[in-house]
Amino acid sequence: MMLVSPSIASADVLHVADEVKYIDTYFDNIHIDIEDGVVVGGISFGMKMAKGICRISSSKEKTMHLEVLNPLDYLDDVLTCNCDVTFVQVSHLSDALDVIEKFRNVGVRVGVNLCDEDLMRDDLDELIGITDYILVNTTAHWDIEQNYMPEMEEFALKLAEDESKKIWIDGCVNYETYQRLKDSKIYCAVIGRGVFNDKELAVRQYCQ
Repeated sequence: MMLVSPSIASADVLHVADEVKYIDTYFDNIHIDIEDGVVVGGISFGMKMAKGICRISSSKEKTMHLEVLNPLDYLDDVLTCNCDVTFVQVSHLSDALDVIEKFRNVGVRVGVNLCDEDLMRDDLDELIGITDYILVNTTAHWDIEQNYMPEMEEFALKLAEDESKKIWIDGCVNYETYQRLKDSKIYCAVIGRGVFNDKELAVRQYCQ
């Protein structure tokens, strides 16, 4: 059964502790997006908030997504945050393999975030091979309307055929998507607005 990981970036930022408690009560996973406003349009949490979330959350699995210009600038903070997996967005990195390797060398369980533009990378096969954890974006960062991309879903399903890897999907995943994929080999779906827009409905849909 595909897991659901609520993205705390879509929660009520004025009541983060309450939102973390909600996630811990009904879900086993929590997802933390770190956005610097450069690589992607949004700005979410800094590492101080991420550390606080990790400290108070009792979720069985905590994942972090670094959507930042210089991921290595965050390395020391990532080490003290103790997330289970830290995904690094690589779409803007020419030295992506080196960056991932530096995270691995200090003991971080690091994953690769792959966007639609990454499918044309010369080092795509190496990036897929360097880690067992891959987060596939099912929307494009440049798309203001954030339309779901079926071709990226297909890419995720293909990656998930390798059962040695854990594949996450992230981007406008809704209940219809969840119903379609819940019995697939995709490990987990990151869901933000689809959870926090109506938390009671989300419990009925995803936690029964």
